[in-house]
Amino acid sequence: MGKKVNVELLSTDRRIISRKLLAGEIYEKDLHGLLKKLPDVSDNAEEVNLDDSEK
Repeated sequence: MGKKVNVELLSTDRRIISRKLLAGEIYEKDLHGLLKKLPDVSDNAEEVNLDDSEK
């Protein structure tokens, strides 16, 4: 059975999450479960064009 995972962990830096995984403080399957529960907000994305001529 997995350890209880704090949902606020998802807003944490990837490096900290990696350290917690390596230390055994969280399990990868628990992290994947939390990531699957996140809503799809891809419709809110805006395309950004980085053209040098606009500088």
